[in-house]
Amino acid sequence: MKNNVKRKKVIGFLAGASLLLGTLSPSASSANELGLPSTPPTATLKVLSFMAADSAKPFVDAFQKDFPTIKIEFQSVPFNDLQPTIDARIGNKQSDLDVYWADQPRASALAARGTALDLTKVFTKFKSKFEPQAWASGIYLKKLYALPIENSTQILYYNKDLLDKAKVAYPSANIKDRLTWEELIPDVKKTVAAGAKNGLLFGQFDRYYQLQALPVSAGGGIGAQGKFNLIPQVANSGWKKAFTWYQSLFKNGLSPKGMKPEETTNAFLNGQAAYLVNGPWVLNDFSKSKLNWGVAPHPYFEGGTPVTGTGSWSLAISPFSPNKEAAAIFLKWMAVDSNYIKYRADASLAATPVGKEIYFAKPLFNSAVGKQAIAIIDYETANTAVNRVQTVGYIEFETIMNAALSDIRNGANVGKTLRAAANKLRRAWAPYNRR
Repeated sequence: MKNNVKRKKVIGFLAGASLLLGTLSPSASSANELGLPSTPPTATLKVLSFMAADSAKPFVDAFQKDFPTIKIEFQSVPFNDLQPTIDARIGNKQSDLDVYWADQPRASALAARGTALDLTKVFTKFKSKFEPQAWASGIYLKKLYALPIENSTQILYYNKDLLDKAKVAYPSANIKDRLTWEELIPDVKKTVAAGAKNGLLFGQFDRYYQLQALPVSAGGGIGAQGKFNLIPQVANSGWKKAFTWYQSLFKNGLSPKGMKPEETTNAFLNGQAAYLVNGPWVLNDFSKSKLNWGVAPHPYFEGGTPVTGTGSWSLAISPFSPNKEAAAIFLKWMAVDSNYIKYRADASLAATPVGKEIYFAKPLFNSAVGKQAIAIIDYETANTAVNRVQTVGYIEFETIMNAALSDIRNGANVGKTLRAAANKLRRAWAPYNRR
């Protein structure tokens, strides 16, 4: 995915707790069949993804060149059909799927419902090769069920021309000079007063993925706690502080109420915003544009902790795959050896330090601002990254919280809205807690 696209999901029918297969404890019956043989087997791997086959062709061809006895049958479905297809094919214990793209915050649910193979025995020895938070995204009950192939972080972008017009100093790209939100907002107001159509945009308005950094920085936590992270924690003082601040952006005319996440990048590219919080995936477009832009570290709340949202895609193996050894070879080549990043047609942030070096060598980082972006991305992914809440009830969480954040953006009472969301989560998660 372009990272901003892959998080645009609400798969409604998956929200039901009944989809978990009987228990919150995953089956590991097939784990002992997994291995990395010294001699590659002869096999045909059926690989399921949302990526178009043309986009996957470079790394598929490269893998088959390195492992000519393993044929890749790459299967692509629309993004919103990916998870339902996984549930249908693996839930019915079909043996015609070997490897699939797994959305990282859903790893716990995949493991709990028995649709992801335990990878612990074979891949734990490679743990040190991954960014810590990326590795942690595939862990459920201290076992590994998904191996990360991509990562993400957040950057504060700014339009130099609009800041110049408002006589506002550029925010520093130096991590040591990271701004607080309290320091940034007066400058945002100045840009609007000087004629900027929008002061501050979030690339993904009202989406927990990008906004989770706000309550975590304010001391509110990631949104849940307890066994399996099934006790909601979205109405505490930290969450209320963060989203009272978020709501003030729209009340004060610094951010637009009606703009959709799909519109934010183009709005910034077209000179319609002074500041933008977004991921590194927009660097591809910005590096090709005539926009006079700069980068700075993601701000944080005064007295709080610098935090950046993270998370992307991993690979998982079906417990019912007849080709587990070939699948393990594919996962190692793609993820551990960073070949997925090396052979991707477009630039994508890697989940490994080695992969990041491959990523940073892309032409889009050749400019001075590109080199500043490298320093920010490198630091944030290793030091400030916080995963989305890891819970078997993640899909319900995302659906309920995204709706609540949208209501807050549009003026709903912050405290009441967060308390109502917490109550909805308790009801949605009740079936999990009864198991």
